[in-house]
Amino acid sequence: MVKKETFVLFIVILLPLFLSSYNSIQTESFTENILTPEMYIFKEVATNFAVTDVDSGISYTLSSFLGKVVVLDLFATWCSPCAVALPYLRQLHLKYQSELFQIISIDTDNSETQAQVTQFRQDSEMDWIVSLDPDGVIDNAYGTGSIPSFYIIDQKREIYWSGVGFSAEETWPVMKAKIEELMVEETEDPTNSSPAGKGFLTALKVIASLGASVAAIYGLNKIRIKLTTKKCLNCRNTASSKCSKCGKFTCSKCSTIGCTNCGSKKFIRL
Repeated sequence: MVKKETFVLFIVILLPLFLSSYNSIQTESFTENILTPEMYIFKEVATNFAVTDVDSGISYTLSSFLGKVVVLDLFATWCSPCAVALPYLRQLHLKYQSELFQIISIDTDNSETQAQVTQFRQDSEMDWIVSLDPDGVIDNAYGTGSIPSFYIIDQKREIYWSGVGFSAEETWPVMKAKIEELMVEETEDPTNSSPAGKGFLTALKVIASLGASVAAIYGLNKIRIKLTTKKCLNCRNTASSKCSKCGKFTCSKCSTIGCTNCGSKKFIRL
């Protein structure tokens, strides 16, 4: 009974404060500085892994880059779209190499030798971590069945964005924008315009933290609050249908080429 009364008292005291902070926020401040489309969504935690750089022999784990933005690039030396993406990855590396940013390229073709990958890395000027996946551990955890596959992992080791395939016209602008969002978030306070906004954001963080705790207690690693629409697996635009075979989502444009996950051309409209 005492615990119940304490909980009620806690709600009675904090709820008015929460609502007061909320009501004092101007509309412009709320839309521009408090919430963005993907804030406070429980995202999937990226699976940890260990890799060894093909040249230096230094070993790394994904968890060692906590606090950094990581671009995970799954490739093979014979993959043409993978090669097309390299100049753009190099551009990211040069722009952010002195900041909290890291690219990890992993050759998922276990038939390729270390000598092949090392030579390809040198010829392609891949001045970031390059590794093999001889046992297929990383491919099993992240692989989509297609290369290149990209994962942008945020500072909390959550998957912020993923994509399959690469084109300078479609994939690159999305990747670049997503990375810029994370790098800006690292240096800017989205509530710096309003003390009330800071109070509201703090309250939201508490709610998010409580939700994460519940997820941990029940062993859930993919709880999501459905604040956003479903995204196309290939281009990340709004999905209009899903594959009848594997259930992956696609947009009307990408559905014309078939499912990028399993190749099926049969879709169910959402």
